[in-house]
Amino acid sequence: MVSPKEVISPKEKIELLRIVEDGTKTGKGYSIAKLRWKNTEVYGIRYDGDNEEDKGFPTTGRGYQAAWFILPEAVAYPYLRSLMVQKDIDSRIDSLIADNHD
Repeated sequence: MVSPKEVISPKEKIELLRIVEDGTKTGKGYSIAKLRWKNTEVYGIRYDGDNEEDKGFPTTGRGYQAAWFILPEAVAYPYLRSLMVQKDIDSRIDSLIADNHD
């Protein structure tokens, strides 16, 4: 399994700006990142893999390096909105639980 922070292929075309969802830590099985691709800020997704040797998907042409799949805006933005809403809900629930334990 490759950490999404290590996925920088192809180096000459992609710049990793930040990890939005690290599936290697959340156990979701996929990661999402904000990237710079062709001088434009975009979002990419990748399947993290099943074990330490698995490079996940996608990989570069010959399968040597882990890579990102660039998401179309029509897919990326609705997902990111729902992720932000879910994180807000989770934060509010955590706050309510903490208040009830005081």
